[in-house]
Amino acid sequence: MDDTKNVYKSLTNVDIDVQRRIWDERGRGYYGEYLLFSKLYQFLPGNGKILMNLNIPISADKTTEIDLLLIHETGLYVFEIKHYKGTIYGQDTERTWTQYFRTAPNESFRNPVLQNGYHLRALNNIFPSMPLNSFVVFTNDDCELRISNSNPDLCICRINELEGRLLNRIRQSEYKYSIDKINDIFNQLSVYSPMQKKVEFSDAEPVSFEAWLKPIIENLEKEKAKLQLAKKDYDRKSEEIAKRQRNMLLAAAVFAMGIIAICSAVSIFTINKNLIIQKQSLAEKEKELSAFKQNFLHVDEINNEYITSLASYFSASEQKLEPLTNDAVTFAATIYAETDVYGMALTESTRYIVMTREGKIFEYNMFGESLRYSRIGNIIGKGIRSYGKLSEIQFYGITNPNEIEYIKITDIQLLKLDMFRTIIKDKLELELYSAE
Repeated sequence: MDDTKNVYKSLTNVDIDVQRRIWDERGRGYYGEYLLFSKLYQFLPGNGKILMNLNIPISADKTTEIDLLLIHETGLYVFEIKHYKGTIYGQDTERTWTQYFRTAPNESFRNPVLQNGYHLRALNNIFPSMPLNSFVVFTNDDCELRISNSNPDLCICRINELEGRLLNRIRQSEYKYSIDKINDIFNQLSVYSPMQKKVEFSDAEPVSFEAWLKPIIENLEKEKAKLQLAKKDYDRKSEEIAKRQRNMLLAAAVFAMGIIAICSAVSIFTINKNLIIQKQSLAEKEKELSAFKQNFLHVDEINNEYITSLASYFSASEQKLEPLTNDAVTFAATIYAETDVYGMALTESTRYIVMTREGKIFEYNMFGESLRYSRIGNIIGKGIRSYGKLSEIQFYGITNPNEIEYIKITDIQLLKLDMFRTIIKDKLELELYSAE
């Protein structure tokens, strides 16, 4: 397991343990990719290499992101990965598919087959003669597919069906590419991936990718500072020019020096044009720096704002985690507030998120849970409490309390306890239990 995590991290620069704890939309996407990578890593036959999160160019200024690419002796296998739950309805040629839930509104999403089509065309531009195979894989166990697929060259399946489908496709294909050719393709495409790289400085000593990145950001910051000084100089010159314009226009009106005024206006227009170009350059550089830094932002567990924001005001104790039956455990806890200024509200989308020691993620609905509030009359209102007990819940699918690594609840609102119940922040999380 640890070896698989380390290889996955080297390919994606993503710590899957951190993302499972955060468990936001991005974290769920990474987890689905990790599940598929782990599956391939265990059973893949023959010679092959894997690349993940590739941003392949499709034009001079546009790219398309491939979740996972398998470079194999028989060709290229392109995987579009969805970690969706519910029942999925659609046809391979439709623009959108539907995600159906029994207890929640349906949701529509873009047909992943069409998404993978962009990926295939981008790769075909680079390798026009290589066989390309399209796979759309759903990695959530709580998912059922009702997809009509009329394309025999396309595979749409759940992750537990992948091994048989992929092995069958490989057996029907010709083994055409040597290990050296696979390595050549891997090296050619790796420049488009976020793989952790070793970079050599002039002294030829290898350093980490982060160490290589730091001076680049520092240089961009210095360039930004220079441009900010140029902007100040621009503002000063603009004021001087405006003053000269006023004086010259006044002189032109008084002394009727039309020719001189025209020449001055031409000179001022030229200076203004240059300064405007400088200002635009500054704005572009600031935008470039912001985008560059954003690409390398990583939300880690300790600094996860979704957790720390709420943990500043509330804490959990009196946790009770016990076996119930052969296929479930029960859990209950009490939440305490650190202040009377703020309260919390549970919403319709509030969920329990449970992670096992094996790294599996389970989600459970709160089903209208509201904390039992001890103040007379419950004056603050339903679902808003300064402290209270969570009702006992059954976590089905988990057989032993010792399997659980941590438990939290998501999509909580932080409220100010005023007459308006002012919402300070929403989509917050609170850790209820950790085995560590």
